[in-house]
Amino acid sequence: METAPDTTDTTDPGSTPSPTSVWPRLINVFVAPGEVFEEVKQSAPRVSNWLVPVLIYVVVGVISSFVIFSQPAIIQQIHDQQAKAMDQQVKNGKMTQAQADQATAAMDKFTGPTMMKIFGSVGAAVGSFIHLLWWGFLLWLLGRWFMGMKTPFLKNIEIAGLTTMILALGMIVSILLTVITGKLGMTPSLALLVSNFDMKNKAHLLLAAVNVFSFWQIGVLACGLSRLTGATFAKAVLVIAAYWAAYTLFFILIGFGQMAM
Repeated sequence: METAPDTTDTTDPGSTPSPTSVWPRLINVFVAPGEVFEEVKQSAPRVSNWLVPVLIYVVVGVISSFVIFSQPAIIQQIHDQQAKAMDQQVKNGKMTQAQADQATAAMDKFTGPTMMKIFGSVGAAVGSFIHLLWWGFLLWLLGRWFMGMKTPFLKNIEIAGLTTMILALGMIVSILLTVITGKLGMTPSLALLVSNFDMKNKAHLLLAAVNVFSFWQIGVLACGLSRLTGATFAKAVLVIAAYWAAYTLFFILIGFGQMAM
């Protein structure tokens, strides 16, 4: 007599699925961030959640510096902008032509391709970790102040770190646009509509702020904050978007618009 197959489900309904490795999480943050952040919330803190994506961001930043500052057209634009700024200082009577020439000669020593690559690489490494810590702190603060939830600081760092993958992809796209156009400031934003982008022009910087990847980052960060605190996604995205808008406008208005890009 044939024995019927045992179809009893022996899975413990209370058990949790095994945590995924870091690489699937880095990929899924693009397509299913809610699942990734739910796993972050339920699992023990993991250094890989923030260290690996930040190191990737550093590598992309270093590559960006070497690629962009290897473009003769880009170096020439930087020199032209410096010369224009010096001429304006002379016209405004803030310095003599001799002083302007001396200042230009001094700047030329630090704006050659080699020095720009070094400064850009160091800036990418330091800036990536500062960015991680700031956004981790900000998510923790927003969760406490506006969501009424005190969450573990390291969990917020993990969310900020994983979201860095969005910025790394955005930087790769910006590198390609810069190389293709041979112009500074070319990002996947409304800045592409400007024929001669000027880093000192506030209107141009406002256009550059309307960046596809900035909005994507806001959405993913809001998803993480929502999952971690239990708040609605709408509330989380409103709080983060309001901060981003205030931050961006502030730096553009005070003349440090590059920090808002």
